[in-house]
Amino acid sequence: MNVLTFRPSTVAQLKEAVREIHVSAGLDAPRTGREEPVVIGVTSPNVGEGKTTVALALAGSLSTDFGANVMLVDGDLHTPSIGKEFGLEDQDGLWEVVAGTASLESAAHPLPAAGLRVLASGKTTGNPARLARSEQFVRILNDIKRSNQYVVVDLPAALHTMTAPTLAKRCSGVVVVVNAFHTTSSDLERTMHLLNGANVLGIVINRSTSSIPKWMARMLNIKG
Repeated sequence: MNVLTFRPSTVAQLKEAVREIHVSAGLDAPRTGREEPVVIGVTSPNVGEGKTTVALALAGSLSTDFGANVMLVDGDLHTPSIGKEFGLEDQDGLWEVVAGTASLESAAHPLPAAGLRVLASGKTTGNPARLARSEQFVRILNDIKRSNQYVVVDLPAALHTMTAPTLAKRCSGVVVVVNAFHTTSSDLERTMHLLNGANVLGIVINRSTSSIPKWMARMLNIKG
């Protein structure tokens, strides 16, 4: 299990920490364009532990560092955040695309970073769990993959809804974000149990001091 700890006190430190995710998750390998597109899900045990920040930074760095086409998708239909970041709360998004009331082309918005587009959650009017399990969602995800080398999906918090584990299994790999002094050992254990069957690439420990709790170090086998 790859473990990355970081303190995002500055933009530069956050960018450098995210580049470490590239390496630990194997995303830094040269790509010829013939490989299967990579779909990276980002989740956390609870709401407010930093997953959306990591998803935003990861998508941006994949685009700028690798010159790749990247789609950032807000897959958190329960507590969506990405649309708010870009003023897209009232715009069509993932929900409308899957429902067939909007096209992917019209709902995806380009961002200033070259090659980076964002698909907000949209105006959720039904059951997110049903959407996550639908064949239409799989088809839309495949459509997104056809025009992007990387897809970063901001997933729901794993302990907030069973939609998170369902969507996680549709990703190539998943990064779990925890807060060193808010996430409990039982929360992390339950999250890893729920993600059984998904390809967990590693754990990002979001912290605000220079140490991490001893229980977390033991559980993740962090030395020294």
